[in-house]
Amino acid sequence: MKMICLPIFLFFFPKVLVITQRADCRVPKQDESNCDLTNHHPASCSRHRSLVSYLRVHPRATSVSAVGYVMPPAERPAVAVEVVSRALVQASDPPRGIPAVLPVSNLDLILGSFHVFFIAVYPPPAAGFPAVAAAARAALPAFLSRFYPFAGRVVTNASTGVPEVVCGNAGAELVVARAGAELADVDFADADASLGRIQVPFERGLALSLQLVRFACGGFSLTWGTDHLLVDGHGLTTLPNAWAEMLVGGGLSWEPHHDRASLFRPRSPPRYSPSLDAEFVRYDPANLPNALLAAALVRRNYVVDAADVDRLRAAASGPERRATRLEALSAHVWKLLAAAVGGSDTRCRMAWLVDGRRRLDPAKYNKTHVNNYLGNVVTYASREAAVHTVRTAPLADVATMAAAAIAEVFRQERYEELVDWMEARKGVFAEGGKWTEAVGLGTGSPALVVSAFVPFRVEGDFGFGRPRLVMPWVRPGRLGSAAMTVIRSPAGDGSWLVTARMWPRLADAVDADPDAVFKPATAERLGFAAPRCCELGATGTAQHAVSRM
Repeated sequence: MKMICLPIFLFFFPKVLVITQRADCRVPKQDESNCDLTNHHPASCSRHRSLVSYLRVHPRATSVSAVGYVMPPAERPAVAVEVVSRALVQASDPPRGIPAVLPVSNLDLILGSFHVFFIAVYPPPAAGFPAVAAAARAALPAFLSRFYPFAGRVVTNASTGVPEVVCGNAGAELVVARAGAELADVDFADADASLGRIQVPFERGLALSLQLVRFACGGFSLTWGTDHLLVDGHGLTTLPNAWAEMLVGGGLSWEPHHDRASLFRPRSPPRYSPSLDAEFVRYDPANLPNALLAAALVRRNYVVDAADVDRLRAAASGPERRATRLEALSAHVWKLLAAAVGGSDTRCRMAWLVDGRRRLDPAKYNKTHVNNYLGNVVTYASREAAVHTVRTAPLADVATMAAAAIAEVFRQERYEELVDWMEARKGVFAEGGKWTEAVGLGTGSPALVVSAFVPFRVEGDFGFGRPRLVMPWVRPGRLGSAAMTVIRSPAGDGSWLVTARMWPRLADAVDADPDAVFKPATAERLGFAAPRCCELGATGTAQHAVSRM
């Protein structure tokens, strides 16, 4: 009996997109008009690859039978958050000895003043959300007494234009809000529609906005909103860790070091490489991508399994050198970037934010003070390479390139040069200006900046269980480079969480990656819901899962 292949039909309904087909339809590779989505090999069919890519980005697409798929709309509603209350909370026991005005260090001025958030999302606690809110209200005054500058205000010095912290116990903000969605229904893979809505914008000048958002299922998020002038990655993750220690243990086993300017003093005479002038540019909106170009970048959240990290590390290592996990992932990302660039440019760049605490000589910099210091001790490392070289070189060679770039700045002299360079360039603040790293602008060859939080462990249990998602968050404005932030999963299983801001072509390259290193951070994958989506198996084909409607 002759088999007749029926074409794929698309039926559009208000709620779902249904794709139907004959399950036994098979066609030659060169004719994809009647592609078999269930039996045909995925590599031979662009329509199958498109579906697989869709399922990666929209993993709620549900298998309904062996002959079809039911997909939700491409645009799902974002989380809607309603603020219930805002209150200013003062330190209950202001410490002695902290000056009324706290100068910031020159390293704080390198990245400058802008809002940064650390978001932790928790499943429903047994005690209920009212107990969480009550615990936060009760603990915040004592917490601010130990982290007193966060009860202050970030202001601009009228004479110099340089930002500084007024430590007058004006109070931190405590926000309580509610979200109408259940955690199981949040599309965490879409970063803007999830994390971008969970954090609540706060008034400029506030040093701390502590935010609790209750979800309809009883789960909640705890967000630390502060100013990057006060914290780097080490400092930002220290806040929730200290919070957990104080609430669970009843106290803090260490003393925060708040003296900023004296820890990193400029040298006399100043000494720095002239190359620093090429690394920084004066921040000027006229030289930035326009708002619509910047808005074209997409933000997504991913999970990188521990097995994938280990596999990349093995591939990136050689007999003479073992790559770090971050170098291995960076090499893989660099190759994805080069693939996305293709023939549109001959070169591309990677950059990394590097914490320098471990490279400061304890004979010169008090080790305890440095470890207990929340302010900025970071710098950029960057490297540009030919697209062809990155695409064709073995992963180990690309990892070596990444390691060499990081090693160039991972030294004490680099941070001391930055202090001296900023001292000589502070005059721009009096003119209302500031400096920014050139690699982040989005001009020149395509660049991707990696912020690695993997050295910092955040468990986040302050008496109501561990979070299942933790992630730093910033609003990059009109900066046009791509960016990835990588952090350990609080699950403690060796997996990493990634939030990425990418050009659509780079996002497509990540989704089409045959190694499938970056898996969408769905509610199911994060543990907020029972499995109910089509997961992608090792072969790249869609695996059936039961849907909870």
